[in-house]
Amino acid sequence: MRSSESTIYLIGAVLALLFFSSCNSSRYLAADEYLLRGNSIKLHADDKLERERNMKYELSTLYKQTKNNRFFFMPREWFYFVTNGPGDTTKFDRLLRRVIGEPPAIYDPSLREATEQSMRYYLQYKGYFDAEVYSDPLVRRKKMYITYHVTPNEQYRVDTIVFACKDPTVDSILRSIAPRSYLKPGSAIDGQLYDQERKRITSYLRNHGYAYFFSNYFAPLDADTTVEGQRAALRLEVLPPAEDTVHQQYHIDDITVFLDYIPGQGDSTLADTLINDIHLRTSHPYFRVDPGTVVESIYLKQGELYSQDDYDLTNKQLNSLGVFRFVRIKQNIDSLYPDRLDIRIELTQNKRLEVGADLEFNYASRSATGIGNLIGTTVSPSLRHRNVFGGAELLITDFNAGVEFNPAPQAISAGQFWNTVDLGLQTNLYLPRFIDYLSIWRRLDRARLGKKESSVFFREGFYQSLQENASTRVSANYNYLLILDFYQYNLFTSTYGFDHQPANNKRFILNHVGIDYLLPTTEANFDSLLAFNPFLERSFGEQLFVSLLFRDMNYVYNSRPNRRGNSYYLGFNLELAGAEIWAGNAIYNSFSLEPDTLRLNLGGGQGVDFSQYARTQIDLRRYWQSRPNHSFAARFSIGVARPFGYTTDVPYVKQFFAGGPNSIRAWAPRGLGPGAYEDTLAVRSANNTRLYQTGDFKLEANLEYRFKIFWLMNGAFFLDAGNVWTLRRDPNRCGSQFLLRGKTYTCVDQESGERISYTNEPFYRQIAIGGGFGLRLDFSYFILRLDMGVKLRHAAPFPNEPDSPANWQNYWFRDFRADGNRVDLRLGDIVAFNLGFGYPF
Repeated sequence: MRSSESTIYLIGAVLALLFFSSCNSSRYLAADEYLLRGNSIKLHADDKLERERNMKYELSTLYKQTKNNRFFFMPREWFYFVTNGPGDTTKFDRLLRRVIGEPPAIYDPSLREATEQSMRYYLQYKGYFDAEVYSDPLVRRKKMYITYHVTPNEQYRVDTIVFACKDPTVDSILRSIAPRSYLKPGSAIDGQLYDQERKRITSYLRNHGYAYFFSNYFAPLDADTTVEGQRAALRLEVLPPAEDTVHQQYHIDDITVFLDYIPGQGDSTLADTLINDIHLRTSHPYFRVDPGTVVESIYLKQGELYSQDDYDLTNKQLNSLGVFRFVRIKQNIDSLYPDRLDIRIELTQNKRLEVGADLEFNYASRSATGIGNLIGTTVSPSLRHRNVFGGAELLITDFNAGVEFNPAPQAISAGQFWNTVDLGLQTNLYLPRFIDYLSIWRRLDRARLGKKESSVFFREGFYQSLQENASTRVSANYNYLLILDFYQYNLFTSTYGFDHQPANNKRFILNHVGIDYLLPTTEANFDSLLAFNPFLERSFGEQLFVSLLFRDMNYVYNSRPNRRGNSYYLGFNLELAGAEIWAGNAIYNSFSLEPDTLRLNLGGGQGVDFSQYARTQIDLRRYWQSRPNHSFAARFSIGVARPFGYTTDVPYVKQFFAGGPNSIRAWAPRGLGPGAYEDTLAVRSANNTRLYQTGDFKLEANLEYRFKIFWLMNGAFFLDAGNVWTLRRDPNRCGSQFLLRGKTYTCVDQESGERISYTNEPFYRQIAIGGGFGLRLDFSYFILRLDMGVKLRHAAPFPNEPDSPANWQNYWFRDFRADGNRVDLRLGDIVAFNLGFGYPF
């Protein structure tokens, strides 16, 4: 037996050797050709360099020639060679050469020398004026390996800096703003700092009347390195304009706005008006857009110095109104007064009505029938009405109708083809200005502490940014969801708040007023689940959420990627419902002779309780590149929800869950936890929508290694960890409570229904871990993703087995063992398949 196995292994090894030898690309090269197989950099320095890793990375981006990539373990240039012969003309050959193949990186000495020169230039740009660079090529069997030896030597520092300009007015300005320079004595000389300094001076001058001052008016930075001690005396000179000896400073003169401008047609006027020294004209008998709204978006003022910031803000605000297709702002020197600028604003109207429709297909990992997963389709017509009330208001109405069905033969034969019906209507009205609800933000901005001039709550300029960039939003939505044989619900939602986007990578959304009414109806199948899960029964019912001052807040920040492609993301959410109702009820009860709980009376003795809860969640993400087409992504998420007032449990729709394509992918949605509690239905994937396990506290971490395979296909290895917990003890779900240290108590065993003594382990021993591999098709406008995850570590040990810290196998790789309630599991029960769109984070 051993002899036959050894023979099989030997044959396999020989076949593998023959296969990889046939993939040797070197045999296709000419006698004097070499394949470039690697570039490396060695830094030589007497002392430790600052930011050494960043320097090596930035130098590596200067390679003029790089090695070929691989398709899995095979060199891609090999596919190019084998499909580039005279007889290789089939469609498959051309497809293989174009999609997988890659032209060979044949070593070129001139590109090596160009790389050396680029590295010298870069180091001098960073202040290493005495840098040395040379390369050391090494040949091994027709393959070339190049090592670039870099000796930066000491970086020069600023000794003194002088600002100069032959224009006496500009020269005086340069001296007055010199203390704010980026190039300070003692700082390292860096070309990037010089670029920032040019930008700073240009911005200051353009915001103080110099409308035609540009960054090319700077002479090259003069550095005198004769100063002792690796220091340099810098001279930064601003040149005069080519046609004059001085730079002209301008004031704003006439401002004219054409509200219905059509390129190529004359400036005919049928109606005009003058508001705040701004002349507005239209070619129609009446103004289709309120002139006052347009004037509020113009920050250039007659008689003031020209300001580039005011120009940009005017352009931004006019575009953000949404009623103009094109916005053009032209500045012309007045023919009579050469120190004045006439502003001409041309506004081309957008289409007032816009009708659209979207058709979507989706795959859902849920099946109330328990037979299989679902395929769904949704049609979403929409109507966009710009300028609905004449003041640049935007009304967006979306309707969606979707169904999910189960195409499995078993489901069709059982009459369970249709599964889910989802109908929705969303209406959002955006007002082009910020309306300060009850003057809350103005009062907070004016709050002072002692003699401080700044606000206690906000940074300087925040309230002004709200007035300039925020838009008020009023929304009303309705949603109907039907899951056959389980439940259906009607959800009515209305909110009032604002959207604030101070920068392209920052967004702040706040709702002051919010009213949500959930009206569910359950079927017998779902009622049996409620009877088994009292916690779910208490939190899943008719609910009314009312907020009158603060409903919720969402803040999102996306950092801009640096030179290495590294960035991070911060998401913060805070919700509060029922606080005002609860406070009013408490005040009433303190004076009333008969205290009572406030409810919404629906007549006939029926009423709805007002829900009170608080919920917050933080989402941190980090993205960084190890090399081109290879990157890492990490996420950490934590959330907590608590009831207060007269509410005993957080509403089910506001609780946290774990599992699914965007969470811990080895478990089905709501199939993990809470804590060490294991729903018996979660063992098999056929029960994916029979899972309703949630908690009040969530802790989750994810890590992905992403890489390109070929063409549109990318791959990823991932690792997920986390769980959800209840903050209070749930006697019907043993082990579900979040604890810092273990505790023993009595609870109900879910299989026998008897009360047992149970030891609830601390939370860190209830962390579940899953891992796997994913494929992603990147079509640019959307990404189709298939992730396959397996359970590596369960949150609970094997049932009916005594546990000890030393017996780690009780938690790890349980699904791969034949004992412990895991017999006869299918591949679909061990491997969780998650199909989704976009990245999970």
